[in-house]
Amino acid sequence: MSLNFRRHYHLIALFTLFAILLILGLGEQRIVAYTVQDNALSVIQNIQLAQVEIAGFLASLGIH
Repeated sequence: MSLNFRRHYHLIALFTLFAILLILGLGEQRIVAYTVQDNALSVIQNIQLAQVEIAGFLASLGIH
């Protein structure tokens, strides 16, 4: 264990420094996971498309 640490201490130090920079630099950065459109027509079209896909899937299984 001691030999591995001595051999790779510079990589461990570099990784630690990189992690600290990310935490300090991006700690207050807001992450937006998704966006939502306020377009009712788009929602209706997506629902209709999903219904068609479900009907096609059920038809392929022989379910009417």
